[in-house]
Amino acid sequence: MAFSTEGQIMSITSEVEIPTALFLKARQVRARYGDVSHMWLVRRQKDAGFPSPIFFGGIRFWKLSDLERWEADQQPTPNARAARNMKAARAAQ
Repeated sequence: MAFSTEGQIMSITSEVEIPTALFLKARQVRARYGDVSHMWLVRRQKDAGFPSPIFFGGIRFWKLSDLERWEADQQPTPNARAARNMKAARAAQ
């Protein structure tokens, strides 16, 4: 876009930076983890490592990249892994 100022043409080259972060509301976070309850979300907020919400206009939002980082850090315990394998073996029979 160009503007004319006293016979001179000025070019506007400033680019607007669009935020790349995606934010989820509490309802969307609960749906992401299998339609869990509100209390599940409250308990996770008390856990060490679970991302804290950001408040915009009194509404809680979680940054998607923070949730994905938390998910990646969640490693199943050996007992949980063994129980899951046993369930799969029983289902295959």
